[in-house]
Amino acid sequence: MPTPLVYGACGTGRLASYRRVLERLFGARPAGRRDILFSRAPVLILAAEDHLLFYALAGLLRALAGRRTVGLVLRPTLLAASGDGRFRWKGRVLGWLKRVGAIRTLAVLPFRVLPALAAIADGWIYDVQLFDLTGEEHAAVDVLRGERRPGDRLVMTAIGAQHPRKGFDLFCRSYARFDALRARFRFIACGRVAGRMEAYAALLREAGGVAVDRVVSDAELLGAYAASDAVWCLYPPAGDHVCGIFGRAVQLGLPVVVRRGSIGHRLCRMESLRHVAATADDLAVQLASPLPVRDAKGGRLAALRFARQSEAALRDALGLVRNGD
Repeated sequence: MPTPLVYGACGTGRLASYRRVLERLFGARPAGRRDILFSRAPVLILAAEDHLLFYALAGLLRALAGRRTVGLVLRPTLLAASGDGRFRWKGRVLGWLKRVGAIRTLAVLPFRVLPALAAIADGWIYDVQLFDLTGEEHAAVDVLRGERRPGDRLVMTAIGAQHPRKGFDLFCRSYARFDALRARFRFIACGRVAGRMEAYAALLREAGGVAVDRVVSDAELLGAYAASDAVWCLYPPAGDHVCGIFGRAVQLGLPVVVRRGSIGHRLCRMESLRHVAATADDLAVQLASPLPVRDAKGGRLAALRFARQSEAALRDALGLVRNGD
């Protein structure tokens, strides 16, 4: 089986997760633009929407030589559902590339969650951050949860960088406003707080919540999940996407709190994932009901299913076959 090349695989955060998963599945290795243009191996371009002109040019040149090029669109909702002209033209280019058989564009969201994606992509996979945790990471979270001391309140965590697109203002205001929330939950934010959000972090602390205002390590992030009874993913429309925070919670079997009608909510309903759907107006009411209980086994099984379906779609797009097939 040829070893695929990956462009855009260097980096941290989400791109690093994709690099690790692609290495694990296919032995894929990062490559520069020159390698991409002239290699006979199948090529996968991460965040094709950010390298669109290169993706189109490289794909067309490689198609003339009968070589496959695959682009992963990591922010598909912006291209398929946004009315912003900055993104609309990119969607048109991707739609045109669908006519070229040797070029395959894959969205990282099922079409049934957002049918408009079919206009810009040939197919889809699940976001790898829905299945990228290793067995060791799952085991580490299980150990840490086993060391938890029972408390009188549930723990709701907002994980990662805190800014308006993650609804950090609503997270803090809700905790400060509703006595019932403070009686039942402890709200904890783990991650760097954006400068304009510092007043909200102060409000959270004054109400008895916790804001860890710094970059947290990967080990600390796993600890945050282990300490959680629910994970905050109630993002406003401007931040409507399925991010790694959501994905890791799902893999670990933790319920996520999502905005009703959002992409995350639709995915939860279609995939039977543990969640609480709410809006800014009824958050306190929704969180007064019993939370779905963490299901570690269910999270692992869901991640395995996502991985298998995504691997099959990637193999087909890249023209790869298993040994013996």
